[in-house]
Amino acid sequence: MLIRELNLADAGALRNLRALVDAGGTLGPESERLRALTPEGIAQQLRPPYETFGAFIGEKLLGSAALYQFPAEPFDPYDELWFALAGVIVHPCARKQRIGRTLVEMCLNRIQVLGAHGVSLVVNVPNPDAKALYESLGFQSYEVNEGAYVHNGQRYDEVTMRLRFASLSSTGAESP
Repeated sequence: MLIRELNLADAGALRNLRALVDAGGTLGPESERLRALTPEGIAQQLRPPYETFGAFIGEKLLGSAALYQFPAEPFDPYDELWFALAGVIVHPCARKQRIGRTLVEMCLNRIQVLGAHGVSLVVNVPNPDAKALYESLGFQSYEVNEGAYVHNGQRYDEVTMRLRFASLSSTGAESP
């Protein structure tokens, strides 16, 4: 498996992967999901301030994850440097192969190298595997937005999770 930063030449592959993963409604509210599939939405995630990484086997994109710096972190009263993790997706045929974990760990390492004090993300409740992955990496639920969106007539919650780095060492991220 090769992991590399995605660029605009990867836009078609990223769009196809998102469309496939979105079939389960795990990408969130309809407006957000639709925008994430537009050429503009795809291009936005492939340009700064985003850094988007993809996991490939051969030429096939099997997963992606993005990070970006918050302009001001609402979780931190001292306005320390925080990042967000977004767009973590894995092709359905490649799940349970540690691709998502590898991408998230790589993003966490990158975020620490950039000097961040923490990272946050939003996970949609119809995606329990993602929530379990984040919890296994030390993320803690911070806020629940009950009934945040509707997919196929069913209302789902969104959970904001965060991970505060105890130290900026090479030993990995630690929770508060």
